[in-house]
Amino acid sequence: MRLAGLAKGGFYPTPDRVVDMIGTLIRSPYGYNRRTPETLRILDPCCGAGEALGRLTDPLRRSGKTTVETYGIELHKERAEEAAERLDHVLSSDAFQTSIANGMFGLLFLNPPYDWQQDENKRTEHAFLTHCTRYLVDGGVLVFIVPRAQLAVSARYLSSHYTRVRCWAFPDPERDAFDQVVLMAIRRADPSPDRYTEAQIREWAAGEPEVLRSVDYPAFKPPVTAAGDILFTRRTVDSIAAATEARRTGLWVNPQITDALWPATEDRTRPLMPLRRGHMAMLVAAGFLNNLQLEADGRRILVKGRTSKEMVLVDDTPEKEVFRERIKTTVVALGLDDGEITDIAA
Repeated sequence: MRLAGLAKGGFYPTPDRVVDMIGTLIRSPYGYNRRTPETLRILDPCCGAGEALGRLTDPLRRSGKTTVETYGIELHKERAEEAAERLDHVLSSDAFQTSIANGMFGLLFLNPPYDWQQDENKRTEHAFLTHCTRYLVDGGVLVFIVPRAQLAVSARYLSSHYTRVRCWAFPDPERDAFDQVVLMAIRRADPSPDRYTEAQIREWAAGEPEVLRSVDYPAFKPPVTAAGDILFTRRTVDSIAAATEARRTGLWVNPQITDALWPATEDRTRPLMPLRRGHMAMLVAAGFLNNLQLEADGRRILVKGRTSKEMVLVDDTPEKEVFRERIKTTVVALGLDDGEITDIAA
């Protein structure tokens, strides 16, 4: 199983039928307040192509009782791109290299890779569980999908940090692949040891949990939290994502900045002191006054400037010649009435 998992990046998508059965255990969230905007945020830190989370949240969206926002993290770039088409917010990143707001999610859908971490001392499933629990609001719902035997690794943590713990085995034939179970629970506000629940989880890991079926089990109701943007980003900088975000919310889309730099109307301004001939030549040569039409004493001219470099001999001796680079500014004036061209060197 491990070699197969490594080959596919530890990706074990939750079967559609199992997702539908889990969906029957989740009811529309409680605490909905029509006067205060609230949102049910759902996080899948191993979202794959986003199919499972999208399928799970469709009934909640259709209920229309509250706003639902889906958040996914996926290490595999191509799968993350697919997920971005199905979910509201997606990060193409390692889940452990992200910065996410704690206590802002009502439901955590966690189907982690089934493997050991690189140091071979800690199961990946348990590492994801302990890392992602912080994202759940107190009273938030956990959906934890793992091979049955691995429940024993997390038994103490689950019993200390969660209450109302229930567990079901995958139905056949979905169970044949990895002998998976679905554990659902509610996050405790104050973690504390619970030996009875720990023993029950270990019993499920060693024995035969009830098989998940499409029946009326007691429902879990994930809580909502205040609406609005939350911290959900990578710790490493994605240059393309950063540029996209800058175009969306950066300084250059701030009306106060843009109005100051590029006013809607370009009014003419008068310099404090009259410009000298050298100033005018520099403006023309720099391109600020290119193709400018001037009129004086009944004559009209069109001016265009250019700046070039030339080498000037500054020291000429039998032993050596020294040249220096000099900037040469030239203004060309075209008489619009007589066609006369005049070169003005500055």
